[in-house]
Amino acid sequence: MTGHEIEEPTSPPPPSAPAPSHVPWWKIWQKPPEIVLAIATAVLAAATIILAAIAGIQAYILATTDVSTRKVADAAQSAAGTAKATLEASRQSFRQDERAYLWASSFNMSNPTSVCQFPGGTRICADVHIVNSGRTPAIGVRIHRYATSGAPDSTDVEAVIKAMKVPLYTSPAGDMLGSVGDKWGTAATDVLNEATAKEILDGKTSLYVYGVVQYFDIFNEYHETGFCSYRLPNNGPFIVCEYGNWFDTRPK
Repeated sequence: MTGHEIEEPTSPPPPSAPAPSHVPWWKIWQKPPEIVLAIATAVLAAATIILAAIAGIQAYILATTDVSTRKVADAAQSAAGTAKATLEASRQSFRQDERAYLWASSFNMSNPTSVCQFPGGTRICADVHIVNSGRTPAIGVRIHRYATSGAPDSTDVEAVIKAMKVPLYTSPAGDMLGSVGDKWGTAATDVLNEATAKEILDGKTSLYVYGVVQYFDIFNEYHETGFCSYRLPNNGPFIVCEYGNWFDTRPK
């Protein structure tokens, strides 16, 4: 052997590992587990967001629909209320136009026939005439009439007339009065002495005739008319009192 060293042949380098082939996106299950988990988490989060958005949209639609439905229902209810009120107003207007209206049209007395002889003494009498100015008959007409005497400005007479009790009347019974003719009744004072009776007949003291007429209309509704008139001194005509007259609503 010479001084030259024999070089041993070197072995070739090992072949490098083949580069991993690219995995398509639709085969994510073939990717490494941590990548698959990350992708799944992202997809789940996105799906949750989408579902939340859908739920919000549905809630908005339902709320909007509920408000619209309520508005429609309220409008329908309001329209029904208006229609009912209009119908009721029309019904009342029709009844007001067609109902009976009774009132005291005239009073009269004459001397000496105004003297009424009743058991127990002498009374002064006067007639009151009731007419109907309405379009339909009054049913169950009842005339309650009274008479008293005193000066035109007598507070005692006013107190007596205002204290008149109106009888309770719950159902029609009695006469009927249409728009033709009248009904009348005689009012009589309490028993008077001759001097007082003569003062009335001579026109020195006024005679008051007052009362109430009760009736029902053809719609079966109750009505009443209070009346009061007095004869002026010196045998003058009857004129309306400042109290004791009303239609349906009694004065307090």
